[in-house]
Amino acid sequence: MSVEQRVREHFHADARRFDAIYEDDKGRFTRWVDDVWRGVVRRRFELTLRLLDPLAGKTVLDVGCGSGRYCIAYAERGASRIVGVDFAAAMIELANGHARRAGFADRCEFRAGLFPDAVPEGIFDASSAMGFFDYVSEPAPIISRMREMTKSTMIMSFPKSGEWRAPIRRIRFLVSGCPLFLYSEAKVRSILADARVNEYEWIELDRDYIVAAHL
Repeated sequence: MSVEQRVREHFHADARRFDAIYEDDKGRFTRWVDDVWRGVVRRRFELTLRLLDPLAGKTVLDVGCGSGRYCIAYAERGASRIVGVDFAAAMIELANGHARRAGFADRCEFRAGLFPDAVPEGIFDASSAMGFFDYVSEPAPIISRMREMTKSTMIMSFPKSGEWRAPIRRIRFLVSGCPLFLYSEAKVRSILADARVNEYEWIELDRDYIVAAHL
């Protein structure tokens, strides 16, 4: 089974639990677990919105969109068209439901499949890939295609290999059968160079490296 198939199966089964990280209505213990182990998910969400502001009238591509939380937030901030793509059909199902309930189904388009195959056309003002390269064996070709499809700003995250939670995370994903890829700073910078992304802001956020590339 390929890396993509294993990741797809993992997140198809785990979609609702992962999506719940963004919910505020949760028990005290669950909130503590999310803050310690997954708090970066919320923090990089807030950081991405700040880095892409203003979004009014812009088009945005979200690679590895998951349950569509970023796409909904982009629409709330005035983006005119948002396309999200994700491996897992269950994530796309959640994303479509969130968009309908929020009243943004006309601006948010979600596609299940691999990038770039699932989004072969289009040029976007901005793009994001947050919490996505954790599960990708060859990031450079994807980043290169994102760069070709983006006019101004790309926001991407890469999980640190030298962070104190990394060994535990490796074991947890090994047990679950889902591939996980962690990165050193040197590795990320090498990948960016291979993808011909040369101008970017480098941010260390908890367990992640955040890259804001200016095109």
